[in-house]
Amino acid sequence: MANVRLTLYFALLFISLGSLCLTGCYVPFVRYVPTPDDVVVEMLQLARVDRDDLVYDLGCGDGRFVITAAKVFGARGVGVDIDPDRIRESEENARREGVMDRVKFFVQDLFQTDIREATVVTLYLFPDLNLKLRPKLFRELRPGTRVLSYKYDMGEWEPDSRRTVDKPRVSPKEAPPVYYFWVIPADAGGVWRWSMTTSEGGRDYFLRLVQTFQKISGKLEGQVSELPIEEPRLSGDQISFTIVDETQGQKVLMRFHGRISGNSIEGEATVQGGPDAGHYSWTAKRER
Repeated sequence: MANVRLTLYFALLFISLGSLCLTGCYVPFVRYVPTPDDVVVEMLQLARVDRDDLVYDLGCGDGRFVITAAKVFGARGVGVDIDPDRIRESEENARREGVMDRVKFFVQDLFQTDIREATVVTLYLFPDLNLKLRPKLFRELRPGTRVLSYKYDMGEWEPDSRRTVDKPRVSPKEAPPVYYFWVIPADAGGVWRWSMTTSEGGRDYFLRLVQTFQKISGKLEGQVSELPIEEPRLSGDQISFTIVDETQGQKVLMRFHGRISGNSIEGEATVQGGPDAGHYSWTAKRER
């Protein structure tokens, strides 16, 4: 009977800990491993953190990301951790470094944390937690918000930049640690319509864009022909692409750059070659 009770106890304990892991909560026996101080500085430099930024560290540990962001870069910071001991340590460290007026720390489940005000988010989580967190990042963060992760990526969401840390290794076979950088992209997919008035009169354009994270592709659709876009780029809310056409036997290069705001794009277009060469304002609307 005692063995049965012991087996039942460990079974219930295993189920309870599994539930905690699924929600991203703190598991007491997981050892905290900090990001090296010099790597913290490198990562914040890569994100070009400055005094206008609000840095959120999800799973902040001893608070070094937000403390460094405040002390070295002049930013404000918020650290979140499920472990009260880590939060107490973070506050002690911030007080010692003289940045308590620029940082805050909360005992909280990172999946329940409101991150909408963040301009930079830093992470050092396990890969499965990164993947579970990814929908929240896209749902709550504004386009242009920068995301940094030490060691672990975001699955099929390819980073905008990936850096290798130049550190001594215990074994030659050991892979050097890396860190990753992303910019939250705006919603660019769909059909966009705009008109451009030239010397030959007005002309309607229809641009159909397909989007996978920050990667975009598409084509310009007209009454007679379709033209693929070239050099497409989406970074935050900034979009640019090139269209190569031919008018009256002349090659025409049209370069578009604009800012996406909801269902509108505003920007500039430059036309090189042909009778309509010049600079034009560009405003597009997304078709419903």
